[in-house]
Amino acid sequence: MSGRILVISGPTASGKSSLALSLADLLDIAIINADSLQLYEGLPILSAQPSVEERKQVPHFLYSFLRPQENSSVVSWLELVRSTVERVWMEGRSPVIVGGSGMYISKLIEGISEIPMIDPTTKKAALQLYDEIGHQEFQQRFGENKIIDKQRLLRAAEVFLQTEKTISFWQKEPKKIFPTADFLHVNLEPEREKLYEKCNARFASMLKNGALTEVKKLDFLSNQQITKTLGFLEIRDFLGGKIAREKMIETATQKTRNYAKRQLTWFRNQLPGKRIFPDLITAYNFLKHEI
Repeated sequence: MSGRILVISGPTASGKSSLALSLADLLDIAIINADSLQLYEGLPILSAQPSVEERKQVPHFLYSFLRPQENSSVVSWLELVRSTVERVWMEGRSPVIVGGSGMYISKLIEGISEIPMIDPTTKKAALQLYDEIGHQEFQQRFGENKIIDKQRLLRAAEVFLQTEKTISFWQKEPKKIFPTADFLHVNLEPEREKLYEKCNARFASMLKNGALTEVKKLDFLSNQQITKTLGFLEIRDFLGGKIAREKMIETATQKTRNYAKRQLTWFRNQLPGKRIFPDLITAYNFLKHEI
């Protein structure tokens, strides 16, 4: 089965969800999440998930369906997206994939390498070897293409030890999830200062609407993926009496702005088939004529 898939990407607080909802005036749509942290239940306010009222307007998928203790991956998300998009097509709707997790969207559109699963024993062996010979020698053995990050080096070593082939060998021909689909990709790229203002305002709104209570209920979590939600650690430190409220707000908003800046840079340099728009109005007008 194939058809058109709309993709809306961009940095946090750029208005992606609002743009997606506005398309309901033009099409019978279903919105599918492409934000790695909005997959989780427990922090709907802090992770800026669509509200209950918004979900009533349009069918939404892959929001708040993982437990906080679980971990996700690009591969598992792609499997879910495949079945969800096919379901949406079968129902006669247009899928609109919305999110700011660049790697998720990249692999959705461009495909993903079919690297074999790595055995736990191989992962353990790679880590032991790294500890034994040190970063420099490990880099010389497995760091093709000048990989220097420890986690990426370990990944390259695991693949080689498991398959006796380099990771670049497996990455040569990525397999597309929807090889015949027609992707229409819109990326929001607002002016940076305006985006930063929205980041600050949104965090203030989150605090007002219950983000503190959300974090308090999940205070028992430590290194789970959900704890990477922007603002989680700062709110937890504030609730624990480690930092003042002003410091919590200052640090959380600064991290949010830094993250938005990285997203702007990443999307600007990836996925050449996208169309870039500075605001919701111009993006909506473009889509109005394209769909």
